Amino acid sequence: MNFKNLNLINPIIRAVTEAGYSRPTEIQYTAIPYILSGRDVAACAKTGAGKTAAFAMPILQLLKRHTPDHKEIRTLILTPTPELAVQIEENLKIYSKYLPLSLLSIYEGVSIGSQLAALRKRVDVLVATPGGLLDVENQRHIDLSKIELLVLDDADKMLDMGLINHIKKILNLASHRRQNLLFSATMPGSLKYFAKTILNNPVEIIVDPASSVPQTVKLPDLKNIQPLVGNIMPARIS
Repeated sequence: MNFKNLNLINPIIRAVTEAGYSRPTEIQYTAIPYILSGRDVAACAKTGAGKTAAFAMPILQLLKRHTPDHKEIRTLILTPTPELAVQIEENLKIYSKYLPLSLLSIYEGVSIGSQLAALRKRVDVLVATPGGLLDVENQRHIDLSKIELLVLDDADKMLDMGLINHIKKILNLASHRRQNLLFSATMPGSLKYFAKTILNNPVEIIVDPASSVPQTVKLPDLKNIQPLVGNIMPARIS
């Protein structure tokens, strides 16, 4: 199994190969085909499993495939802390090295002047903490109405930090015609309930921490995928 098997485009494969990625992790080879197909996804995998690349690489490919002239934000990635926002932005820069896409991160503690200057330009992917994003939105300097893809990363941490109301406010500002992705290290009952309120017939994936990446795998037939409600689909593929 390699990244070519996932139907990723050459600019992304070239970038991740140069970065030292040799083959996809379990969460990556399971989630990427579903995301590329346009499905909503709820995915649970332990920290260090490669969740960021699992959503970032297909998102970049989807944005590259449909690139109209625009200035609106096309993808929003919400994450709980400034440190994680910076980390995700750095990873996106690696994966998009050979793509004409623009990135921006917004979080607490950064000069709003520099953020506003970037927002006036084209922004394909915005990475933000909920609080930092609302600080900018409250001054009416941001438009989320054209969002095509929305990611809640480390969703369990955001709920633990009491950010649920912030997230709900942001979701109400975003376009309702969007693809939603939720990634988390754990999936408590409260998060499962919340996920059902925002995801549309999601594919639900859980990666067994005790498993490893098989040498050969058979990817799912996307034409035969049935919506799953209330259950978690095992990520093991034989």
